Amino acid sequence: MSESTDPDVYVRQNKESLVRVIKHSNDEFVRALCLAALVKYGEEPPEAVVEKDINRLDQLRESLDQ
Repeated sequence: MSESTDPDVYVRQNKESLVRVIKHSNDEFVRALCLAALVKYGEEPPEAVVEKDINRLDQLRESLDQ
């Protein structure tokens, strides 16, 4: 990942790495941070990634309610 301190530039330069972390990380907090960076500073969030994380959150909420 690059060393830019400007979030817009950082996300643009590291989009593939952020998406890879979202897809493969076991840490939901880290995935949420990467997703938030893409949503806030990226051009357009990858729709499939957003849907997948929303589904995971729904499943987590359901398991906590039981």
